[in-house]
Amino acid sequence: MAELNFHHLRYFQAVANEGNLTRAAERLHVSQSAVSTQIRQLEERLGQALFERRGRGLHLTEAGRIALDYADAIFASGRELLATLNQR
Repeated sequence: MAELNFHHLRYFQAVANEGNLTRAAERLHVSQSAVSTQIRQLEERLGQALFERRGRGLHLTEAGRIALDYADAIFASGRELLATLNQR
């Protein structure tokens, strides 16, 4: 089984929170095409569409809402790990 790419998740999380590729790209300091590529690769890896494109906005699908919950939990765990180990 191929592993999950955390860059894909980070970019996905940014787009989900911004609702827009351009704003997410600006926030991440990367090109819009880089963000779009990462999202497409994540969708291919998961075998699910994560967004519905409506006009210029992106809206999470049910799979996208589930993926966002996991992404939020994964990155929260990472922050917790850093905080715990940095307290020593």
